[in-house]
Amino acid sequence: MTQDRKETPEALDLWLHEGGAGFLRSLGIGEGDRVLDFGCGPGGYVVPLAQIVGPGGRVIAVDRSAAQLSALRERMADCPHREIVFVRRTDGGLTLDWIEDGSLDAVLLFDVLQHVPDWRSLFASVRRVLTVGGLLLVNPSYLSHPGKVDVERMKTLLLDRGFRLEETRRERVMHYHFLHEEEIFVFRLRRSGHGLSTTTARSAEGGSASMGNEP
Repeated sequence: MTQDRKETPEALDLWLHEGGAGFLRSLGIGEGDRVLDFGCGPGGYVVPLAQIVGPGGRVIAVDRSAAQLSALRERMADCPHREIVFVRRTDGGLTLDWIEDGSLDAVLLFDVLQHVPDWRSLFASVRRVLTVGGLLLVNPSYLSHPGKVDVERMKTLLLDRGFRLEETRRERVMHYHFLHEEEIFVFRLRRSGHGLSTTTARSAEGGSASMGNEP
């Protein structure tokens, strides 16, 4: 794996409180949005997301690692909108059945696909929870993890499931405790359905926990 040098605390703080928000806004995240960061890690995107969506929005941070969620809480300690961040520790499940159909405006899959063996199930769940016209932002991390992610297969699976690829760009973005150049893919959900049955789901608020508590 290729890594840049570890960033200074000043560089990380600049990303968390300024650069990250600017980057995510440029991809289409806006005030009042309801966003899921699946595989959120230590929160390199959760903090900027909370800044953008503000008190009228919601950020759902999901990870299977207790250590990563602990690091996220530390980063969120001084975030002015931490009350709209909901944390969920998973057992690695991909169904997202605790989130209502069509209830989210955007989903982030950043630096997580190399850890997920069943992309079909994950992408089906993402399609279900997104509203039509919603954003799917993907960083497959194939530059920092060479050979781990088949980008062409990823694109094919998503296009077959009703997503449209709107943009790709290379940016220097947060990668755990580093800033690293990655290629970002911006997809938009064109349609819902594909015969997917509607499920009875608990709301994200009811199935998630606010900062400081895990289910």
